[in-house]
Amino acid sequence: MALYDWKDDYSVGVSRFDNHHKRLFNIANDLHEMMKLGRGADVIEPLLRELIDYTHYHLAEEEKVMEAIGYSNIASHKQAHRIFTDQLNAAMAEVDAGKTIFVVIKIAKTVIDWLINHIYGIDKKYTPEMNSAGIR
Repeated sequence: MALYDWKDDYSVGVSRFDNHHKRLFNIANDLHEMMKLGRGADVIEPLLRELIDYTHYHLAEEEKVMEAIGYSNIASHKQAHRIFTDQLNAAMAEVDAGKTIFVVIKIAKTVIDWLINHIYGIDKKYTPEMNSAGIR
């Protein structure tokens, strides 16, 4: 059983971004499963890096589309992304300092919790403008 199940209610009405969000859920679930199995840093650290790297990729892609359509709330959306990427970068600095297990315990849940709150509180606001621009 997955720790974090995707729900259709999380959809932002843009298939590309829904697919990104689903992939983030899958990586976080893989990370959680490896932790439950007691796998070592040699397995867990690459998954953690994948989760963080893919989160960075997703946020950058989202911003590119927002810029392309002239999204009206882009400044505050980018600010929310920046705050979160600063947290991710700090987490990776801890991993690089050899604190992988402590970071893993908090970051998988943090990413998904942030993502769910971000989807509901911020991402769903761009849906009408993206859909009006023909992006579904």
